[in-house]
Amino acid sequence: MIEREIGWSTLRQEALDLILPTAYNSALDEAGLDPIDVPRVEVQQFDRGQPMKFTATVSIKPDITLKDYKDIRVPRPQTEIGDTDVDEAIERLRGRFAELHAVERPVQAGDFLTVDTHILQGGAVLIGESQTDAQLEVDKERLIPGLADGLVGQAAGETRDIRLTLPGEYPKKELAGTNVVFRVTVKSIKERRMPALDDELAQQVGRGQTLAELKQEVHDELQEAAHQADEQRFENDVLKALDERMEVEIPEALVEREVSRRVRELELRLQEQGVKMERYLEYTNTSLDVLKAEQRPQAVQKVRLELALETVAEREGLTVSDAEVEAAVTNALAEDDHAGHDHGDLRTADPVRAYFRHQLLMRKTIDHLSTMAAPEMSDTMEPPPAEGELASAGKSASRSERRTRGKKER
Repeated sequence: MIEREIGWSTLRQEALDLILPTAYNSALDEAGLDPIDVPRVEVQQFDRGQPMKFTATVSIKPDITLKDYKDIRVPRPQTEIGDTDVDEAIERLRGRFAELHAVERPVQAGDFLTVDTHILQGGAVLIGESQTDAQLEVDKERLIPGLADGLVGQAAGETRDIRLTLPGEYPKKELAGTNVVFRVTVKSIKERRMPALDDELAQQVGRGQTLAELKQEVHDELQEAAHQADEQRFENDVLKALDERMEVEIPEALVEREVSRRVRELELRLQEQGVKMERYLEYTNTSLDVLKAEQRPQAVQKVRLELALETVAEREGLTVSDAEVEAAVTNALAEDDHAGHDHGDLRTADPVRAYFRHQLLMRKTIDHLSTMAAPEMSDTMEPPPAEGELASAGKSASRSERRTRGKKER
């Protein structure tokens, strides 16, 4: 009856859609396989009065040879912040709160100028290379080599010709590396005046009431940053040592999946900035294939590291509880609550929970290895935020769990 209404081909396809997933999963269980990608299924036989026969081709996790890792020992760096570091940081802070004041004197290094400029070559002004009321800082590190020195001593209202060689990275390729004349008319000169190094500076920047309090706060922040950088270097060295102990032939399916994840992650970041991927590729003068090729080396390293960490976790019996997963999901989604995002069923979605469970397991395994690599320090050191490529595989799913306790928000 049903076949007469919808036809045999439609009925056959609906039956396949219903039966095939169950048959496929049963075949996996029977063979004891753990696939890492979507199967390529070919139905060989499925007709009236005949048993169904099909083949499914899948990639599975590779065989991994991991040598003993329990002998990994890595020195933990301990950077100490000194008075010079604090003084340099405070000078940079003063620079951010500096004010510009007009002066009536010739140009000095560090001044801020309003100028009209023309670029000449062979005595002729180059079209498209002139600027009016341009703002520039007399800084050798920022200007074309030779321009800052040529401006020093020039008075307001004066026009000066400065002979230069344009750098090889000059935007207009046809001019890069050529000899030109910069004709500069200085219209105004301003100097940067730094705030005094006293208690008022601390109050102005909102970092205490006295200069001593400001210095102490800057010292503490620099020391915390140095500690985190030390921990990151230590962790990367541990993971590098682990990687050197592993031999594996990485399935292409895992690499392609990681490359696709990285590209998708970039696309999401661009969308947050209102930029489409097509526009980004056009702006960077590249293609999607080139972008994927550029991501491949990092993707291979990430996959290698995760395979090594998963092997260690299995050997060491490391697991992540449902309560830990729940806490990580809740904390991560709570970070977006202020933006009014509707998370819907994300809290209970199996793929979401599987992602967080995996990330937490990677983090727990890295911490376990770090403790073994420097046991004498393990009771006093906190795990660092995973920012490097080696450590990215073990990044905690909930960043809030990785923040340093007591750190002030700026």
